[in-house]
Amino acid sequence: MNKWYIFNKKNNYKENLKNKNISKLQALILANRDILDPKVVDSFINPSLDKLHDPYLLPDMKEAIDLIVDTMEKGESIRIFGDYDQDGISSVMTLLDGLLYFYDDISYDIPDRVMDGYGISDRMIDEAIDERVSLIITCDNGITAIEQVKKLRENGINVIVTDHHQVKKEGDSEWLRQILPDANAVINPKRLDSTYPFDDLCGAGISFKLMQALYKRLDADENYLYDLLEYVAMGTVCDIVSLTDENRIFVIEGLKRINNTYKLAIKALLDENSWNKEVTAYTLGFVIGPCMNASGRLSTAKLAVDLMLEQDSEKIITYARKLVSLNNERKDLTQEGLLKTLDIINDYKLYNDDIIIVHTPNIEESICGIIAGRIKEKYNKPSIVFTESKDRSILKGSGRSIEAYNIYKQVYVLSSMLESFGGHPMACGLSIKKDLINDFRLKLNNKSPLKECDFETIINIDARIPIEKISLEFAQSLNNFEPYGKDNPKAKFADKDLAIKSIDIIGKNKDILKLILSKNGRDINAIKFSAVEDYKYLVDKFGSNIVGSKIDAVFYPEINEFRNKKSLQLRLIDIR
Repeated sequence: MNKWYIFNKKNNYKENLKNKNISKLQALILANRDILDPKVVDSFINPSLDKLHDPYLLPDMKEAIDLIVDTMEKGESIRIFGDYDQDGISSVMTLLDGLLYFYDDISYDIPDRVMDGYGISDRMIDEAIDERVSLIITCDNGITAIEQVKKLRENGINVIVTDHHQVKKEGDSEWLRQILPDANAVINPKRLDSTYPFDDLCGAGISFKLMQALYKRLDADENYLYDLLEYVAMGTVCDIVSLTDENRIFVIEGLKRINNTYKLAIKALLDENSWNKEVTAYTLGFVIGPCMNASGRLSTAKLAVDLMLEQDSEKIITYARKLVSLNNERKDLTQEGLLKTLDIINDYKLYNDDIIIVHTPNIEESICGIIAGRIKEKYNKPSIVFTESKDRSILKGSGRSIEAYNIYKQVYVLSSMLESFGGHPMACGLSIKKDLINDFRLKLNNKSPLKECDFETIINIDARIPIEKISLEFAQSLNNFEPYGKDNPKAKFADKDLAIKSIDIIGKNKDILKLILSKNGRDINAIKFSAVEDYKYLVDKFGSNIVGSKIDAVFYPEINEFRNKKSLQLRLIDIR
């Protein structure tokens, strides 16, 4: 049974009520999300490009821009080193497109997930040296590439690192020192010496800050600069960073431009996915993003970049079809791998562990992260899924975590057991010798700080609202809080003693619960997806007397549009 809690942040609410520029509903919802600073509140309620922070507040930004300008003035070559996930692809495109406005001796390289592994590989370094590249700009990687940056510098190549991942540190809380690569400039808001106002940018967001600073220095076309937000919005949504502060502006402004895009590649991806309505954050996270991600998982992420760079319309359609096909293949492989992994977890009763660590043989290493995410959702426990790498004695894996467990911090303590490791509080990538996995599982679980309550699914409710007071206008007003995501979840409400006036289980898979709920003479349609267990729960509880029985519900009001007619309905989150 899920646990329901109504937010009780009265002091936050009172503080926000002092702000005469927002409504009581806005004051409440922002208070529940700990958004109180008047400047941040204003940026949230009235997001606009003029509220973006000064990029020169980031450490080393001036040094980086000086170096880029100097390299272009000398006519020397620049190469971008990216990553193979959606954020990495978006980061590369932000820099490529942004720099090509000024200069054409620009190239890029992205590691092959299987052959190169994560980050800057020896192949990438050797090719850059052989081809006499003058400046390397990393994006979405590089902050832990100490030896790789050293080798590049020793061979006369300048390096600018732009990254958003955790900085390596040594020492303790009394004396903590950061370990940075010896690059010409290291741009990362998570640096210990950074005073930048917002540190949860994704890789593409930091790439954009670099371009923002460059365009400011060279007094370049702002409209062209802001068109780069089409890429940044994708990276921001797909990398699941906080959808507040600058990120909220990036996504809102990026979506405006995507919905009026002149980029044939984006149009082709939407067409091949039969998406013929407004592009939203959902479209980025669950339609476009996975297609681009699939290229890096099952082929090469260069396919996605080449699609975005291509000008020939026929080739663009061919590329787009290839990405959609790869994504469909990825879905099949994921489902097959998930079933295998669940069988192993059940056979060895790994679900009893605080941290589920499982080795699933013979699956694509590129889908370990997706499967780990599904396992985490099923058991609400941190989960790490390993499989064999090209070196069969080494297992490669990905982890996904829950809010109560900083997986980066916890695994870092055991990093001496690992061949490679990187990540952030909610996810990690790692590799380990095959014969050490059981010892690693035991040690990580033995030092687990998790308590039983940490595994309970908590549903936080913004307010109790009687359903008879909910209107179409109220539902429409909630749209102003979009886009939803990390740190800005969709507002949830609850009410008690709702009479079931009618009930049906519908849909192709008979898994959609459709109800009419009634209270104080007001009837409202309600719907819940993936509701097989909920329907069974009601049947077991009430038998043939479901109609007329009463339930409590957590929900959010939404607008159902059918044949151009709008009506109010409740999207049920949980019932009891």
